[in-house]
Amino acid sequence: MFSLGYMKGLSLFVAVCMFFISITGFLLNHRHDFHWVDTTRVPTAVLPPAYQQRLDQVREAQGLEDLFPDEAHSVPLQWLITDFHTGEILGSYGPWFYDLIAASFTVLSVTGIVMYFKIRRRKRF
Repeated sequence: MFSLGYMKGLSLFVAVCMFFISITGFLLNHRHDFHWVDTTRVPTAVLPPAYQQRLDQVREAQGLEDLFPDEAHSVPLQWLITDFHTGEILGSYGPWFYDLIAASFTVLSVTGIVMYFKIRRRKRF
């Protein structure tokens, strides 16, 4: 019975993570319906430094260093949504973290089903 408390905490954490993964997946699948996703930009000052470096590399590769100066310090919201959905926002450990979330979700689902049938069988007798 003591481990049930841990399962509740793990369930809540995994549920919050799955909520964000689901929302970002929904936005990726329906980006043509939400035009604000394509037009919104996020300042790199509030993001990890890797975003400014990535933005600079993209602007340099496309020859846009001098063009669109107001976009030199902001990234498209689409980048963030994709990085949240794939786990890349957490760096190189992101995909591993998401794998742990998926494994936890699987374990919680299986144990939830098992508990449901055990409780249901007890109520019958």
